[in-house]
Amino acid sequence: MNYFGDLHCDTLWRCYDNRSDLGDPSLQLKRDPPFRHLQTYAIYIPDTEEDPYRYFRAVYAYAEEMLRRYPALVLCRTAAEIDEAFAAGRTPYLFSIEGGGFFKNYRMVQELRQKGIAFAGLCYNRGNELAGGIHSEQGLTPQGRDASLMLREAGITVDLSHMNHRSADEVLELLPDHVAATHSNCYGLVDHPRNLTDDQIKALIRKKGLMGINFYPPFLSKKKNAYIEDILLHIRYVLSLGGREILAFGSDFDGIEATPMDLPDLHALPRLGDLLSEDLLYGNMKRYLDQNLKERP
Repeated sequence: MNYFGDLHCDTLWRCYDNRSDLGDPSLQLKRDPPFRHLQTYAIYIPDTEEDPYRYFRAVYAYAEEMLRRYPALVLCRTAAEIDEAFAAGRTPYLFSIEGGGFFKNYRMVQELRQKGIAFAGLCYNRGNELAGGIHSEQGLTPQGRDASLMLREAGITVDLSHMNHRSADEVLELLPDHVAATHSNCYGLVDHPRNLTDDQIKALIRKKGLMGINFYPPFLSKKKNAYIEDILLHIRYVLSLGGREILAFGSDFDGIEATPMDLPDLHALPRLGDLLSEDLLYGNMKRYLDQNLKERP
């Protein structure tokens, strides 16, 4: 295992909430793994936050200050910059937004792109004025349609994870590309509302999107505990639908209170990676970014 790409972790939020940093030994996203690593750090915005834009700016400022203390890490705004970082012996990373709702106009969306946001979810579990979350029956609203189109125009991928199936279906119907589910699994195996239906997976295949397999046990298995074998089952399921080129990973590290029993943190990942090909571990994510994260804002 040489490379690994991760579409989602909640490590920044964990550090912000605890006023700690990446050296915190309790983190699941351990530092200095024994492979080259492209990480997407999510800026999580709670449903209960009255001013999500203010909260986003506070977490972003904290992340900027914290990440400066790690000069080997470099924020990349284009796929070409990822290649440059690896070539220089550095570790590239991306930003995403989990639970937005404040994408009011194109100027604001452009600001997000300039800050390095590569993926953005319209809502979290409760939903908001843009889209319905898994605890809501609401669909994509007119404001949500406008936000989705603005994000795509700015080169930001719309993230389906945490949307309910109705909203996700409507985004998939609306957008021809720039759409992904960064940390969701297969509803056909585990009927959790956070997982994707077969039709949604097939739509992502048609649109050349991405699907990041999530490591959270309740999304992987109906049993109390999950194992690497359960991750492999979800991978095989997507493969059976013709989805080899959309498969990636969205670990959800530091946003989940439990992990597969044999995959407790990032350093254990070779136990999974040694069973898989490079395209699933990194190649599909990188190819998607080559196609959709091209121009510097």
